[in-house]
Amino acid sequence: MKQDMPSFAWAVGGGKGGVGKSWISLGLAYWFGRLGRDVVIMDGDLGGANLHTMLGIRIPGRTLDDFLLRKVETLDEILIPTNLSRVKLIAGGSELPSLANPNYAQKTRVVRAMKSLPTDVMLVDLGAGIGLNTLDFFLACPNKMVVITPQPTSIQNAYGFIKAALFRKISRIITPTPLKGLLDARPNDEQPPPSSIEEILEEVSISAPEVLDEVRQAVDDLRIRLIVNMSANSRDVKAGNVIQGVCRRFLSVEVEILGSVPRDSRVERWSATMDPGSLVTQDPDNGALKSLYEIAYALLRDIPTLEKNAA
Repeated sequence: MKQDMPSFAWAVGGGKGGVGKSWISLGLAYWFGRLGRDVVIMDGDLGGANLHTMLGIRIPGRTLDDFLLRKVETLDEILIPTNLSRVKLIAGGSELPSLANPNYAQKTRVVRAMKSLPTDVMLVDLGAGIGLNTLDFFLACPNKMVVITPQPTSIQNAYGFIKAALFRKISRIITPTPLKGLLDARPNDEQPPPSSIEEILEEVSISAPEVLDEVRQAVDDLRIRLIVNMSANSRDVKAGNVIQGVCRRFLSVEVEILGSVPRDSRVERWSATMDPGSLVTQDPDNGALKSLYEIAYALLRDIPTLEKNAA
């Protein structure tokens, strides 16, 4: 799927459920709105959409299904106001199982429609796992963010997610060559696919040298920003350094740590009750919400439409 999203679009992903991707997305949206910017947050979990519930919207009147089914022609028509200042929602659909896995043409149509949205910032809150739809929307966004927690399983899954995204990107390049299927899983009695970027580049240099430079460029172009969520101490904060190290060593991918968000009992209570009012009544000068403000402000430099107004 061609990368055609506007420069203000951010994908928020990760390899594991329960790391707080949706809360991070909402918290960033909250701060961008408070900074006076128009925000669209899209529920990219097409099989299990729940952002509307987290925002206190019981049954959204319009969802992404309406766009995919061509009941509406533009994404503007399905934007839903929220209780967060200047933040609008594109609710994910969940009524039709077939739409949980849109085809190539449908995904391309969504990506193109995002480009014309009248907004300063767009956040795409992706589902967990490494499904192709999740990876494709992640790769389509020019800005890519991964959320982890300090738990070893989260770190492992985040690395797996980044690796899967990179391999998905490379697979599109090598598909027209004799190396088609190089990165696919194989039966146990066959040679396993390459596990590192060095192995891939070696295979490409031998069997498809005509795309070697393109593959190298794809690796160089993949830039990941990382947020460590639910940190309790300085050791937890360093979980991001682990991801940095393994991504650089095995994937040649650079990971920038945006910051950490401390474990906050108020967020845990909010997650349990899904009370939309409690998100905006938390003390913005302390805890998790303050940390997200610092991250949101730092992100302004990556969004040209915001940068000129950041001072």
